[in-house]
Order: sequence, then C-alpha cells, then structure tokens
Amino acid sequence: MRLIFMIFAILAISITVNQSFGLDYEFAYDEYKPDGSLRQYNDLKQLNFTVLNVEKFFMPKWINEPGDYSDILKVKFNVTNKGLENFSIYKNMFQIDVIENHHEFKKAIQTTRNNMLDNYYPQYIEDFKLRFQDISLPSELSECVLLNHSLRINQTKTLSVCFDVRQKWSNKPMDLDGPRQYYLVMMDNKFASSCPNCKSILLNDYYQNPIIKTNIPPRIQITLGISVDKISCRDGFDLIFKNLEKPACVTHSTGKILENRGWIRTK
Repeated sequence: MRLIFMIFAILAISITVNQSFGLDYEFAYDEYKPDGSLRQYNDLKQLNFTVLNVEKFFMPKWINEPGDYSDILKVKFNVTNKGLENFSIYKNMFQIDVIENHHEFKKAIQTTRNNMLDNYYPQYIEDFKLRFQDISLPSELSECVLLNHSLRINQTKTLSVCFDVRQKWSNKPMDLDGPRQYYLVMMDNKFASSCPNCKSILLNDYYQNPIIKTNIPPRIQITLGISVDKISCRDGFDLIFKNLEKPACVTHSTGKILENRGWIRTK
C-alpha cells in the first residue's frame, strides 16, 4: 500500500514539473495498473478537433437561492481519428478553462494555473432535468448526451458537449463577447489536465451569432444584462422594436401590422 502511494506521489510531481517548465511529451498517464506499470494513453496530435458552433441558453429562474441563474453552453464539434487504435471519447476528456484575456493560455495552463478564474465540467441532459425540474428545457439540449463514443481510425463524428455556468459562482452572466476567454480543452486522460498533450480551442471566436433561447419578455432580458442586439424570442415569434427601448416579441402577422405603424423588425 505504501509503495502504491509513493508511485502516485512521484507521478504527481513529474506531471507538475513537466507543466511548470512547458515540457512537450508524447505520452500521458493512465491509472495505476495492478502489475505496477503505467502505459501510454492517447497522443492527441493524431486527432483533428474542430468546433462547429457555440450556443448559450439562459435559464431565467432562481433554483436554490437568490441569484442562482444558469447559462448553459452547448458546443458542437467534429473529431476525426487519424491513427489511434481503440480510441474512445468519454465524459472526463473535456472541461472549460476561463482566463483573463491579457494572459496567454498556454502559459496559464503550464504553470500553477494561478491565472485561471474558473473551470467547468460537462453536464448532460439528465443533469439539467434534475436541476431544472419544473422548467421547460430548450430542445437543443437533447444533444447533451453522455459522452462515451468509440472512434475508428479515419472516422469522423459530430458530437456536443454542454456546461452549466452558474451565475451564483461568478455573480455575473456568461459573456463570450467580454474580457474573459473561455477555452474548451480536450484532454487525453482522466487527470485534471494533460496539457501540453491536449487540444484547446478559444470558444469566444465561435460565438459570432449567439443564440439565447428564453421565454422571458425582451424588456426583462434587458434588465438581466442581455444587450439589445442579442435579445431573442421563442420559436414562432418575431422581435420588433418601436424604438430601441421598447422591444417586443410578436407573431409574424402582428409584426406586419406593427411595421405599418412604424415599428422596426430586426430580421
């Protein structure tokens, strides 16, 4: 038992040293094996990993205490296996790391991670159903399934990974147009970080046309800090303005009537 503890201690020190000095390595560590061996896991240089789109869904109800709102982030991505045998994508391979924009991401993850402001881990549709029991969830969140997918060599899969960014932790809405940078990190093993043997993508760059699904009135969206250009209506309704201070969600036919009276349709 003492021998196992010593091996884990040496392993933890080795990983920390590698990350602190930015050393590149071709291997990653798996859990301790009964025979005392540590085997290679996945070399992520053999994967193509690209983000397709990023969507944010605001959940406008306190859950456990005042201010306990949630922004749910759904990231759809493609991953192609270019040469890994017996490769699988599973839940513990993903996290979001949040840093200030004046810090270089690679520098932040290779040191003591003092530059990290937050990090988030995947949630699934069942997690959301449990947390938001009496709230109607956006249909798009049905893609937030438990990740456990095998991927053959030269095979490509399109998958989604979702995160619950709770405002009671940060005291502010998630702002992908703001000063913070949100990196989706794909790791090669079950440890907290396998960088520099990891894939990282800046999600802010893929949030050019954000979709905020909510049933709350536009005026309340504004009071919650959602900018005018990002106000949205539920499916089947159009956003229309009498002026920028008076937005409304109306049916298509009502929108036509209001347009004739001087209102402005956004789309």
